[in-house]
Amino acid sequence: MNDNTLKPRLLWFAERVRNNVIFADIGTDHAKLPVFLVKNGKISHAIASDLGDGPIERARTYIAISGLSDRIKAYIGDGVTHLDILPPADIAICGMGGETIISIIDSAPFLKNSDIRLLLQPMTDFSLLRKYLSANGFETVDEDIVESDERMYQCMVLSYSGNAYQLGDAEAELGKICIEKRSATFLKYVQRRYDVLKKCILGKLKAGLDVSTESSLLAEYDRILKGEI
Repeated sequence: MNDNTLKPRLLWFAERVRNNVIFADIGTDHAKLPVFLVKNGKISHAIASDLGDGPIERARTYIAISGLSDRIKAYIGDGVTHLDILPPADIAICGMGGETIISIIDSAPFLKNSDIRLLLQPMTDFSLLRKYLSANGFETVDEDIVESDERMYQCMVLSYSGNAYQLGDAEAELGKICIEKRSATFLKYVQRRYDVLKKCILGKLKAGLDVSTESSLLAEYDRILKGEI
């Protein structure tokens, strides 16, 4: 695929969308990902959805300029329950808080289907999201830390197996596959997280607060950086 029109974060997802599936981009904003996928022939049709009027107007404008109004439909709506999505399908939910992503998935039981893949990029609550997914039988197919515009993003692809499993604290925060890969970007990300958490602990200690949870996670970060995990 031509990789010159997407930034690294969206390109990571574009490369992992399966060929010829129904694709839905939730929280699409400019609809850059579905337009890219259709233009490059990876999928034939797509759905772009966003909660706000402004983002959907931007999406519709970009879709029209790209000459794809007959192949990409843009809808205003919250989550996925208002969309007619039949498997096999890949559904992207990117750029939202982890708690919001949980709410979207939890409100749509039809997502518990092995022919549907979830492409997720949470901005917050990483541990909360992964623990929810693992408890509900969604298994990680792939994940990475992707750097784009001097920011680092947790990107993941999951499919439903129905088999619940447990994650350790570091696995929930950072991703088991990311830990196993130990990419240079991942280690840079962990170092940043380590430094921020260490400052947080020092601040809480000065305030006389309990830091047992934070100290345990900091120790896990340290072990990862040392290659002990």
